[in-house]
Amino acid sequence: MDFLRVISTNFGKIKYGTAAKQELGSSSAEFPFYPNTPEGWMEYTNRWIFREWKNAFIQVASLNQVHGNTIHSVSSFPKTKIEDLILEGDGLYTELPNTALVVRTADCVPVFVFSNKQPFVAVVHSGWKGTNLGITERLLDEVLRSGYKLEELQMELGPYIQSDDYEVGEDVATHFLPLGDSVCRPKTNGKFLLDVGVAIEMRVRERFGTSVAIKNSHTNVFQSPLYFSHRAKEEGRNLNFILWES
Repeated sequence: MDFLRVISTNFGKIKYGTAAKQELGSSSAEFPFYPNTPEGWMEYTNRWIFREWKNAFIQVASLNQVHGNTIHSVSSFPKTKIEDLILEGDGLYTELPNTALVVRTADCVPVFVFSNKQPFVAVVHSGWKGTNLGITERLLDEVLRSGYKLEELQMELGPYIQSDDYEVGEDVATHFLPLGDSVCRPKTNGKFLLDVGVAIEMRVRERFGTSVAIKNSHTNVFQSPLYFSHRAKEEGRNLNFILWES
């Protein structure tokens, strides 16, 4: 897996990463066509998680993503049909062990957040709409209200489309131009180049200061053959997961 992090803590291992073309290739026999419903993606995700962790008992929480700023706390799992495990929104967090939180991306930014002192993991799907709505800041607000401290939080942005390949119109650019050229800069013919990841970083810094550690490796899904990209007209999706293993 090209993007994978494993971090040892005093309460277990935190593992997060992005499963993409190579990792998900084994699903082609079971899924000759990519799912087109939240339920289909949940089954697809579950099958991959169970193959990846084999005998481990891992619970999976996924989303019907809507490009908004709704975030869900995962504190229990209903023992009913699969649809009951699919929440509508774009962010998940939990304190439960062995619980994989998963969001899908194809150009948008996956944002991973965890505490290095106590059990807590989160993941956010943030496109330009979610970023403009402040979904990452909203997550941090909820985390702080729960009693966590900024100084214990670590944040990393996973693979997403970089600004050189992400052209937007003025209707989108107008939301980000105040953040400066490193986020949004004019191109030609009324078009602009937008870096959603840098926008997230800047908005978090403006709101919360420098206490939160933020990493961004600037991996470009559009240019890399390892990842799915919507703008490259690919139907597949990258599965971005985070969990802590007890």
